[in-house]
Amino acid sequence: MELRSGPRLRSLPTPGFPDGDEPDRISALPDEMLLQILARLRCARAAAHTSGLSRRWRGLWRHLRELSFRDMPADAIDAALDQVAGQALTFLEVDIPEEHRVLEHARVSALLLAAARLAPADLVFSLWGYAYDKDGDIPIEIPSFERTTSLKLDVMDHVLIPPAGAVEFPLLEKLSVVCCRINTAELVHRCPRLRVFEIEVFPSQDVALNRIKVHSPTIEELVVKVDDVQLDSLDIMAPVLKRFSLRVNMAKDFTVSFSAPMVENIRWDCLCEDENVGFGEKWRLCYLKLVLKENVGVLRMSISCEGWNWMLPDRSFSQEIAQLPAFSVLELDLQSKDHCIGALVSHLLGICSTIRRLKVDIGQYVHTECSPNCPCDQPQNWRNEIISLTALEEVELIGFDGTENDVDLLKLLFRCAPLKSMTVVLAPDSSLPTDQDCEEIYSMFEANPHVKCSVYRSPCKG
Repeated sequence: MELRSGPRLRSLPTPGFPDGDEPDRISALPDEMLLQILARLRCARAAAHTSGLSRRWRGLWRHLRELSFRDMPADAIDAALDQVAGQALTFLEVDIPEEHRVLEHARVSALLLAAARLAPADLVFSLWGYAYDKDGDIPIEIPSFERTTSLKLDVMDHVLIPPAGAVEFPLLEKLSVVCCRINTAELVHRCPRLRVFEIEVFPSQDVALNRIKVHSPTIEELVVKVDDVQLDSLDIMAPVLKRFSLRVNMAKDFTVSFSAPMVENIRWDCLCEDENVGFGEKWRLCYLKLVLKENVGVLRMSISCEGWNWMLPDRSFSQEIAQLPAFSVLELDLQSKDHCIGALVSHLLGICSTIRRLKVDIGQYVHTECSPNCPCDQPQNWRNEIISLTALEEVELIGFDGTENDVDLLKLLFRCAPLKSMTVVLAPDSSLPTDQDCEEIYSMFEANPHVKCSVYRSPCKG
């Protein structure tokens, strides 16, 4: 970040000949030019060290309009901030690394107040710490940054709260927060001009507080990340939101409310570690990813047939998918070698009946074998179902074995959808193609001449 000098300062008289016959021509330059030299150092500590060159340079760094304090302990930064001239800064960076971890919440508050006193238009504040006592997490109040338009607070392991009272951040347009916990609803409410909001939290073990709520009439770009623990609920209402990114680990009863009618770009990543979302006794959701770009929404789900038990799931695929933004492409990554996928795919097609494209990738990394009474093929009436798939035009099946169950799935797709393209990629160890095994498949292809059908063999790995 290029540092800039402050307002015009008084030029000191040209010094004489300190050490030799030649004059010190650099020190003879006006203050404005010397400040430009200091600004090029891009480091407040390095700029302050020039005070040792001569009286001409002493304290000149205090008048810089952009200051960066990096890799310094809190005490040293606090002392340096007290020396900065009483002028509003255009940029201030305070970066205290982990080796100088700040444990006392009062010390963090003092540093934030010192930064606020300098009224930076752009503030980057980063430190490590752990503010905790016997009564629980100690909240740190964010000062009022009345002049700040861009604010980044990266205070790992600390709890933040908005300023007391109804104090707002009147000019804030871009806000990035990394912390242990914060009331996002109240914080966003205090930012009437906010356009970009990035929040990354490591929530408390207090389940009641593991929620993200953002209601804003001005936010255009929103990033939400929740790491280490599970998120219970996500509530977004942003009428002018254009870009949204989400990365969370879903809690057992994870709920979503998402209203963003103008959104153009979405990246939605949800991990389901509990494997409590699924279908029947066997199929469980591992993760889902939704990407919306150029008006095309793609939902990808990784589903395993190796659940923790054979109990029914807490939530269904229908409940989970109903919470998502619209999509037109469904991609299924199924860890289901030797298991029947027809019942599952049929069930999901019934939920996602408006899709235009379907891709099913049948994985080979499942350790449990399919037994005669395996519930993977339940309910068995899927083979006779009629699903209205009026928009489905393109299907790609990867890892196809050509078993009777696979052929039944092909029949279902040809019967229920106005297909234009069907691509089948055979599994490396598939016994197909032979005349006998492929006869029924080829007959289906011939009976649908309007569909462009292709069959390939997947190359062997290793």
